[in-house]
Amino acid sequence: MKTKISFQNMPHSEPLEEHTTKKLDKVLAFVDDEIRPFHVEVWLKANKTHPHHGVEIHLRTPHFNLHAHKEGTDMYVAVDEAIDKIVTLLLKEKEKTRDKYHKVDTEKKNFSR
Repeated sequence: MKTKISFQNMPHSEPLEEHTTKKLDKVLAFVDDEIRPFHVEVWLKANKTHPHHGVEIHLRTPHFNLHAHKEGTDMYVAVDEAIDKIVTLLLKEKEKTRDKYHKVDTEKKNFSR
């Protein structure tokens, strides 16, 4: 896993980077070997005009690309919510792939036999 964490409109924060990397390990738990060369890019954006900060996460794999965006007043909470959103999208994508290869036996399919 290649990880890139960028800070925009704010100085580099070691505790925030550690928190983000620790939470990104949650994504690793859901990634199979078939998805494996994947890249994660995280943008942590501070807003100087209003108290809402933004977090954008891009997860790129050989099979699909996922994107999550979250805004909030607390950067740590926004990071947690964005990573939870990426995990949800990753699980949906894995389920789609699984359904594509394992055809479900339905009444309609049985009727045509």
